[in-house]
Amino acid sequence: MGKLKSSTKSWEELTFADNFLFCKILESEPELCKELLELLLHIKIDHLEVPQMEKTMQEGFESKSVRFDVFTKDDGRIFDIEMQTTDTKNLPKRARYYQSVIDMDNLSKGEKYSKLKDSYIVFICLDDIFNKGLPVYFFENLCRQKRDLSLNDRTYKVFFNAKDCDKLKTLEERDFFNFLKGNHAESRFAKTIEEKVERAKKNEKWRKVYMTWQQTIDEEKEIAREEGLAEGREEGLEEGRKEGLEEGREEGRKEGAQAKSIENAKNLLRMNLGTPEQISQAVSLPLEQVLAFKDEMKC
Repeated sequence: MGKLKSSTKSWEELTFADNFLFCKILESEPELCKELLELLLHIKIDHLEVPQMEKTMQEGFESKSVRFDVFTKDDGRIFDIEMQTTDTKNLPKRARYYQSVIDMDNLSKGEKYSKLKDSYIVFICLDDIFNKGLPVYFFENLCRQKRDLSLNDRTYKVFFNAKDCDKLKTLEERDFFNFLKGNHAESRFAKTIEEKVERAKKNEKWRKVYMTWQQTIDEEKEIAREEGLAEGREEGLEEGRKEGLEEGREEGRKEGAQAKSIENAKNLLRMNLGTPEQISQAVSLPLEQVLAFKDEMKC
């Protein structure tokens, strides 16, 4: 069998919806990142720290680490923006864990809980992961008995659904998501991103980084494939060994039973306990075999 075909796109095929360009452009363009957050969350941001691409955090040495697509802050808020082109079925739990890791990182030992910043986990999804037909799902902690009572812990999880973006209120929002789906940019903001993407495609340094990243991913997949094949072969050999061992045991059991039947038949003939026909039935041996024993033993 040959090598696996690369599942990653070529540099020329990349769009803003692809994680590499999405992260690279927002990291290199803080003002664009700020404008995107303002557009998506309907908030105003005075200034934004330089966005960090694929920032890694870990609660403890043995804890699962997380890698945020685009991580940034302002004075009182923390933002994580994730581009999600496929539904992995675990996004709600991922959002929960991401938020917990952010809180652990945000609060130093001895600090008061009031020091915790507002946190937003934003997933930009191409499909509707909740299948309710809403263009955006904005979650915060509310009282089940009194829905207008908020816990006010200032944590928010937001999932956008590009599939139903035509239901969004503003033209600029609708156009941004339509652009993500591959349509031509119409509004100012989407056109700005389109220009950034075209400029990025001419960035030779980024292209080389992407090609290296792509090669690494393909090599990791090939290694995993070979390990899987090797493991499968080993399991097959082990299964074969087990089957052979069981077959040997079964043959041994049959041979042992056969020997016991022969011994019993000869003992019965020697003691003249029954006719050859009766002995044949008693020990489950063919009559011809019992008669041969009778002649051999001259009984």
